[in-house]
Amino acid sequence: MQAAPQIPLQQHPNFAAALNKLGRETKVIELDGSAPVQTIVRFGLRFASRGPIWLDGPTTAQAPSVRAARLHLINSNGGDQGALRGAGFRRIVSPVHVGELSILGTRSDRIDRMKGKWRNSFRKALKSPQTLQVDAFRTFRHHWLLDADLKQQKTKAFRSLPHAFLQAYSLENPKNTPVFTAYLNGEPIAAMVFLVHGSVATYHLGWTSLLGRENGSHHAILMRAADHLSRRGVERIDLGTVDKANAPGLARFKIGTGATIRPLGGTWLRLPLL
Repeated sequence: MQAAPQIPLQQHPNFAAALNKLGRETKVIELDGSAPVQTIVRFGLRFASRGPIWLDGPTTAQAPSVRAARLHLINSNGGDQGALRGAGFRRIVSPVHVGELSILGTRSDRIDRMKGKWRNSFRKALKSPQTLQVDAFRTFRHHWLLDADLKQQKTKAFRSLPHAFLQAYSLENPKNTPVFTAYLNGEPIAAMVFLVHGSVATYHLGWTSLLGRENGSHHAILMRAADHLSRRGVERIDLGTVDKANAPGLARFKIGTGATIRPLGGTWLRLPLL
């Protein structure tokens, strides 16, 4: 199956393949005017996350097509509220914002798109004695990173996709799970993991130590990742949710990269569930 260009991770066949490896049921729904819709099936209910992805933009005329697809829950990628309302859906969760970082052009182009403070921090990080390395994710090689992530999830009281998903994704797509690590005196001080899917890479996991923060490691890593992924033909990095209220520091970091911050469409439930 050929995926449409620049579609979110959750709508890419790689995502479904990883879930299938974990024993989760998924189904592809063909929808007029849309890329094939990847859905998760639980208890007979069909859930589409970050979809449908409309090839020529959403319109209210697509409501009958959405209704005929018999989806029950949709986490909209944005812009299609007319079609969803027309298909009998009602929004139950407000939209969040995501950061989408274009990595088209040269490194100079990417630097020009940065906010001033972010650019200064990046240039400072380049003067650090840290070294950067990229590897394909392997559990035996990166168990230290998974342990560090579990600790930070507990400390910072947040949850993300289980590590089993990352492990399944890496097994299904061994060349599409690059890990960028910063080292100082031979010891890891920060890292980022990305999941590549078509012409997009999604930021999946990140960790930094005190030394990593002092050396601006995540600034250096993200730009190294942009260089590396751009050479592979990736055009955009999905930085994930930008939440100024609950994670202001992380939001400032993502905004500072020069990423486009845009709202998604919220979560929609079809009533009645028929």
